[in-house]
Amino acid sequence: MITVGVLCEGQTEETMIREFLGPELEPEGIFLVPTILLTSSTAGGPSGRGGVSKWSRIEKDLRNRLSSTPHWAAVTTLLDYYGLPSDSPGMADRPAGPPRQRVEHVERRIAERIDHPRFVPYLVMHETEAWVFAAAEHLAEWYEDDALGAELKRQTDEAGGPELVNETPDKAPSKRLRRLLPEYNKRLDGPVAVTELGLRALRAACPHFDAWISGLLALR
Repeated sequence: MITVGVLCEGQTEETMIREFLGPELEPEGIFLVPTILLTSSTAGGPSGRGGVSKWSRIEKDLRNRLSSTPHWAAVTTLLDYYGLPSDSPGMADRPAGPPRQRVEHVERRIAERIDHPRFVPYLVMHETEAWVFAAAEHLAEWYEDDALGAELKRQTDEAGGPELVNETPDKAPSKRLRRLLPEYNKRLDGPVAVTELGLRALRAACPHFDAWISGLLALR
């Protein structure tokens, strides 16, 4: 069994680790330890938890975790590409290519900036709600709403896959879900639907996510 720390953007991502990814990877010999990114609500004020405001806070948190946990096999991230601070490495010079190419460019630049052998960067395309689009059928079953599942599948097919659902402010996965389902609870409904879908199916639907999981499995 190896331990991998996961720096999460907020409570939704932490829940995804605790309720979904952790139980899925533990039988494979990987124990995931999620921690939420520390932020500061005001200068000199008390620390807050969750959200990404600027790159310097992410970098500080990553370096602290890497230096304080030499017994961990790796430290990785579960951060939304959609909401990543504009001053993050690689954001200013992203190539004008497909979404995955742009995300992987930023991940490489972040890895170069941290420059640590135990660091494994991962940015969700474009946020964890994209995983819920992959689990559309299960979310529809949870809400007993077949029409919801059909519409989520239609939008997924139109985009070309769950990870390609648009990142723009009005078309991001989370915004689409809230319009279709105002009562959607991202900390409850999302993890339930994705857990029902299962790791194997999510990897098949989300190639960038699959590459991250493959990299974690290779650490064993």
